[in-house]
Amino acid sequence: MHQLEINLNNNSYPILINKGIDKMLNNLFDKSNYSNIFIITQQSIFDNVKNNFLSNYPTIIVDENEASKSVTTAEFVVQELLKEGCDRESLLIGFGGGTITDLTGFVASIFMRGIDHVFIPTTLLGMVDASIGGKTAVNSNQVRNLIGTFKHPKGIYIDPLFLNTLPKKDIIDGFAEVIKYGLIVDMELYNMVESNFKELIELKDLNQIETIISKCCNHKATFVANDQFDYNERMILNFGHTIGHALESYFNYKKVTHGQAVYYGMMAAAFISKKKGLLSGEKFNQIYTFIFSILDLQIQDIDCNQVCKLIKYDKKRTKNKNYFIVLNDIGKAGIVKNVTTDDIKEAITFIANYEYSCN
Repeated sequence: MHQLEINLNNNSYPILINKGIDKMLNNLFDKSNYSNIFIITQQSIFDNVKNNFLSNYPTIIVDENEASKSVTTAEFVVQELLKEGCDRESLLIGFGGGTITDLTGFVASIFMRGIDHVFIPTTLLGMVDASIGGKTAVNSNQVRNLIGTFKHPKGIYIDPLFLNTLPKKDIIDGFAEVIKYGLIVDMELYNMVESNFKELIELKDLNQIETIISKCCNHKATFVANDQFDYNERMILNFGHTIGHALESYFNYKKVTHGQAVYYGMMAAAFISKKKGLLSGEKFNQIYTFIFSILDLQIQDIDCNQVCKLIKYDKKRTKNKNYFIVLNDIGKAGIVKNVTTDDIKEAITFIANYEYSCN
């Protein structure tokens, strides 16, 4: 078992990572502390995860994918909780991927001004990134994560065996976040994933996968502890997400998955890094070769002017300046303020690989 702590003084909480932890879920938190316990999940998870734990408590099922990350769904969950007798002494359990952890954390932060919650992530993306750090959010007006709060869980319980319930495309999507950690802070992790990618996505060695998850959680824990509210160095965790989130919004969360958008966003950020003279051509080519060997989605039919309009809602944008995450090397990222709209348009043109100019 891997165990680590998110050190935030009064908001500190544990992350437990272990194959077979699903058999221990009933014993991981003190039920006597709570008047009621409720699970928030999706039907696909309820059907695919064969676990009695899901049948032990009242369960609220929300829509699949990004459709459930909305104020309307949050209101639905609140009303269902009220019907079932949820009160300020209740506990919410977010059981699922990043969509579920975002939504559950958001509801927990607003229900009766805040109740306790824990996460049991079932996707790789949820395990290495979305469940950690206290950010909650729902989408609004075609903008990803526009409405949200900071609300830390009481614990995160990760079982790599849940990954066996996922289609391969979801595993590949999740590795976008793993590769992100490698690119921004851990060259060794990046090189290992690049060298063994085909074997890793087959999940043949879950001990290795568990170690990778633990590495990523440790990296995120460090960023969160140093910058809990995302004003300084924690912004580096959004490498690839500025353009990635805009692409998701542009396609209305339908054609492009979050993982695919992050892959494209990281490639665009690497392009800008090279253009600014921060990343060497050699390292850029290494990243280009790897990421474009993964992507099987074409996005030529894109209006990059519209994508740029969506970027204005990015949370790193202040005083009309784009605080953009760039690479100085593989394993070394930084924040710059001199990225222009023309830079971003050129990067979008590059990743879309179409011939005409956006200007």
